[in-house]
Amino acid sequence: MFDLAACQVERMESGDYLLHWDGPADIHQVAVYMDDSPERYYAGGSLGTPLLHTSERTVRVPNPDTRVRHYFCLASHHGELAIMAERQLPLEGTPNFRDLGGYETFDGRRLKWGQLYRSGRLSQLTDTDLHRLERLGLTLVCDFRHTLEQELEPSRLHHASPAKRASLPVTPGSLNSFIEGLHQGVIHVDDTTGLMQAINREFVSGQMPQYAEMFRLLLLEDQPVLIHCASGKDRTGFGAALILDVLGVPEDQIVEDYLLTNKYLAIDEEVERLAGEFRDQAGQPVPRETLRPLVEVRPEFIAACFEEIRSRYASKEHFFETALDLDEDKLAELRGRYLH
Repeated sequence: MFDLAACQVERMESGDYLLHWDGPADIHQVAVYMDDSPERYYAGGSLGTPLLHTSERTVRVPNPDTRVRHYFCLASHHGELAIMAERQLPLEGTPNFRDLGGYETFDGRRLKWGQLYRSGRLSQLTDTDLHRLERLGLTLVCDFRHTLEQELEPSRLHHASPAKRASLPVTPGSLNSFIEGLHQGVIHVDDTTGLMQAINREFVSGQMPQYAEMFRLLLLEDQPVLIHCASGKDRTGFGAALILDVLGVPEDQIVEDYLLTNKYLAIDEEVERLAGEFRDQAGQPVPRETLRPLVEVRPEFIAACFEEIRSRYASKEHFFETALDLDEDKLAELRGRYLH
């Protein structure tokens, strides 16, 4: 079998794809298939004509249209299959746009590619970005930003997009007061690491109705869905963690996905930007070590969420049913829809 954890797709600067995979030594010949939709791979029928055959484990694939997202399927001479796609989508206006596909669950199934996306704000999308998003076929976009954030930076989606837009403001008290200070150019918190942990605990203690509504909407849709906030790291990070948790992804894999934000956001550049824009309550520049926890993600942030869940609920199943209104039938429906 292919080692699916080692199957990766990266887009090179030229726009071409670099595919890498691993597996047993007896996988000598691999057929590589490419399509602009993953449905053929999940349907179980004919895969069509292979793009190429290779005995290598890393291969460069020319991109026939850089405006379109492509999905890949590897087929060994034994008949094993591995479905692959790039984790990050190359959007100019929102760099932290990611696909949740490919993660393995406790029972050996995997999340389908091209169904569940997470990102930051959509207000700065370019025309090229809009074309790429249109091809994804989104039917639901959940926005976790404050109402004021949504008004100041409205999402830019294609005018012909069929996607339903759901405003689900996640507004923990710690975040509210902090954002009010930001609008005044002041950062008045010394322990920003503690602040971020407190905010994450408040997602569980006071914001669950919004996330329960997200799942209610997911159950209504049967096409690709996007969840997002401003940077796509905290409110969206918790929302993505809930989706992965509900679908049965182990916690270490959830943390791994959560931490990818640090790879895709320009953390150092954002720290420098904030250092030049904000002051503390005494009017002095805010130290960079104080700013950094505000723009990156850390394992202890998402751990605070899981710890809060464990302290409040008797079991994971109790949490799903009580806080998210997901009984066994709804869980089975979600898993049947998004796993293969």
